[in-house]
Amino acid sequence: MTRRPSPRVFERLADAYRARPGYPEELVRRLLALVPEAARVVDLGAGTGHLAEPLARAGARVVAVEPARAMLAVCAERVRGLPVGLVCAPAEATGLPGASAELVLLADAAQWVDPDAAGREAARLLVASGTAAAVEARPADTPFMGELERLLREANPERRPQGPGRARQWLALASGGAPVRAVEMAHAVELTPEALTGVLRSLSFLAPALGPGRMDALVAAAQRVAQQHAGARWERVLRLSWAQRRPG
Repeated sequence: MTRRPSPRVFERLADAYRARPGYPEELVRRLLALVPEAARVVDLGAGTGHLAEPLARAGARVVAVEPARAMLAVCAERVRGLPVGLVCAPAEATGLPGASAELVLLADAAQWVDPDAAGREAARLLVASGTAAAVEARPADTPFMGELERLLREANPERRPQGPGRARQWLALASGGAPVRAVEMAHAVELTPEALTGVLRSLSFLAPALGPGRMDALVAAAQRVAQQHAGARWERVLRLSWAQRRPG
């Protein structure tokens, strides 16, 4: 079953998403290396535009597809003046024309979509030789991130980390079963106390489930952990997987 919070959760979290760190330049470069210059890119589950913006600044023509209107409104602010179209729709049924993209992207969103339906939709959107790409993130194995993850698990024991199966399933359907290639890259950002608070409040499995009092207590505990480790260094391992669609 798909782990999906109510759509209202993301409507409420849109402003908190402003505090989330963006993606590294290396990821943007690698994505653009997969496609021709000025490629058409469909960013499924685009959120507030953390990838749509840098891709457009680097020359891609992007359509940001996001079902939460409040998230899309923040994205609109971020991409103002850039070649980015905005579509309020789910990844499973975008309403976009078929064969309209050289790259269809699903970044840190496989856990929120139906991989079968979203994979078929991505296949429909891709041109004959187009590429499907998925980005997944996991915490780096560092003392600070380990302590932070422990706090998060204790705060919400029902939260379950997502394995790679959903992204692989989406890629297989989107590409027609083409061979998948992958690369991993490290990404680290130093967070101020205010930024750490914002990131924690943006996590969909925390604030909506905990309520204000427990959330405040979690933030205070995380700030203490950051002090013990000489600051909050938000470190993740990003896995980029891609496959070029097989015609037919």
